[in-house]
Amino acid sequence: MVDPNVLADLLLAKLRSLPDIGARVYDGIVPTKVPTDAGGIYIRPYIAFFAGLGADLPAERDLTGLVDLTVADWSPQTTVVGPDARTCRLAAQQVTAALTNLRIGGGYLMPDPDAFRVARPLTDTQVTPARAYLPLPWRLITN
Repeated sequence: MVDPNVLADLLLAKLRSLPDIGARVYDGIVPTKVPTDAGGIYIRPYIAFFAGLGADLPAERDLTGLVDLTVADWSPQTTVVGPDARTCRLAAQQVTAALTNLRIGGGYLMPDPDAFRVARPLTDTQVTPARAYLPLPWRLITN
């Protein structure tokens, strides 16, 4: 059976190796207080990582019709966050360059073409300080 925690650990290791952002990668839960600049006015960029279990690949079943537990369709998401849209875009570009075609668990991580995509950073004014964020959905089919 494909272990999603092994896949997540490999992806998180890559994210945590990114210069300028890697120390601020959160798995599933973002703390209430995140690092800011010295004046406490702007947040420092960070990545929120979300992942669940891998899904079945019905089209890949053999004649028995049974689920193949050695493959999975895994759809993690990275949400890149920055103090403004420009910084968010720059950080998202760095994340995208690092993760696109990354070999993980017998497959390659790619942007998920079927997921809902956001074309530009969104602004969250419900938190202080306000921040821009950009969700990046991914897809990995293991083999």
